Amino acid sequence: MTTVVLLGEAVRLLGNETDDLHDGEILEKYLPAVERLEIPFILSDAAHQIPVRDEFSIRRENNETINSFVQSMDCTFVF
Repeated sequence: MTTVVLLGEAVRLLGNETDDLHDGEILEKYLPAVERLEIPFILSDAAHQIPVRDEFSIRRENNETINSFVQSMDCTFVF
């Protein structure tokens, strides 16, 4: 199963305000497919949370849990 972990400003990819993102129009093209595939996202449970759209499968976790999750994976992509 594929799970996407978004940290820091990367969370903005799932937000309502994507117009100011570089290549935001390309993102808008692919987000509906991501939603249909029900790809789960893990976001940091930070004190200051960037608002995200409700249509995505989102789970908020603390940094320790995210760290353990990433270390337990057989394959990860970081960019």
